[in-house]
Amino acid sequence: MVRAPSLGRLVDGYLITLRSEGKSPHSVAYYRRLLNNFLWWCDEQGIPKDVEVITAAHVRDFLLYIRMEPVRWGGKSTSSRRPASSRTVAHYHGALRTFYNWLINEGLASGSPLETVKPPKVQEKVIQPLTPDDIRRLLDQCDGKTALGSRNRAIILLFFDTGMRLSELANLVVPDIDFERGAILIREGKGQKQRIVHMGSYCQKAVWRWVTIFRESSTDSLFVSREGQPLQARAVESLIKRSCTRASVAGSSGCHRLRHTFSIEFLRAGGDLMSLQYLLGHSSLEMVKRYLASLNADDAARAHQRFSPADNMRLHKPTKAIRPSLDRTENVGR
Repeated sequence: MVRAPSLGRLVDGYLITLRSEGKSPHSVAYYRRLLNNFLWWCDEQGIPKDVEVITAAHVRDFLLYIRMEPVRWGGKSTSSRRPASSRTVAHYHGALRTFYNWLINEGLASGSPLETVKPPKVQEKVIQPLTPDDIRRLLDQCDGKTALGSRNRAIILLFFDTGMRLSELANLVVPDIDFERGAILIREGKGQKQRIVHMGSYCQKAVWRWVTIFRESSTDSLFVSREGQPLQARAVESLIKRSCTRASVAGSSGCHRLRHTFSIEFLRAGGDLMSLQYLLGHSSLEMVKRYLASLNADDAARAHQRFSPADNMRLHKPTKAIRPSLDRTENVGR
């Protein structure tokens, strides 16, 4: 077998393959970040970046580094300055596994060190959706008579009513909105994959009001700043976090929690998993099933409040009626 190029060059070839297969820029960037972190770790450990040199022991040490090291990748990223979850470790395991599978298929590696390295058991977290009161408070702070209030109200309702991703909302342009059908064309990545989602009448009115009455811009971007410039994803994320703080929303804040809330409410209203998978733009049912688990946990808690066995059996002892006794002084002389 011809000797393979360095591990770094092989990573470049793998990313080119992903792009040629039509993977979204988001997916390509995801694999680039995870694999480049592995290359960085190999440099730090003095491990030759030769595909045939990397062993299962190296991979286990790398995954342990991710799980245990509080400051990773030289501390350059603030997101690396907190303990990594089991899901994060599993992401790295999956990225390395698919990379080595590609190497084997291309004839660039004789085997994979991941064959004997089991992925970590992922600790599933129950997703906490926003409550109806949370949503009302978020909307109440948006003054629909002002440009910014109208824009922010439309943004919150779009997240809540469609479940679209932050990047998808930030990339929307006015021609993507079909007010006659209440439909929105969503382009994932650079338009390589598309889907149609729908707005309810309440959300549709909010978006129409923003576009028709207040929006002023020379660009096609649906959401713009005061200056008429496209509103970037980071600005939208900051906007939602500030809104959650002002509305006293408990727990984590951010656009993704609104996406979670959409999913839970969709299932609660009777929506099916396959439809939810399409609306969210997921390639598999794995993530969608997490929403179903969260829904079951939430509804079970509500049911227990209504049907608690201990409460319904009235296990507390009834208070005995106490007959009033005559005062001692009144008994004297009788």
